[in-house]
Amino acid sequence: MRAMDVAEAQAGFAELIRDVERGESVAITCGGKTVARLAPAMQERDAVSRSEALAQFLREKAAWKPVNVTREEILAWRHEGHKW
Repeated sequence: MRAMDVAEAQAGFAELIRDVERGESVAITCGGKTVARLAPAMQERDAVSRSEALAQFLREKAAWKPVNVTREEILAWRHEGHKW
């Protein structure tokens, strides 16, 4: 993502919009601090496919079997095989 000062973005707004239409994202800065991001609008089909993917994940998650593991066991597994 490229960064652009507010004044620069304002002066070249039409070109900036064309860049965003081509898929580029731009951070708009003021005094070196990002104040806004300009990004391509999400396509409707992208939104649908994302919501379908989320719904599928939630269905699969509902079928997960509970695992009875203590915090101490998880921490011990994390360090298993470490060389001290």
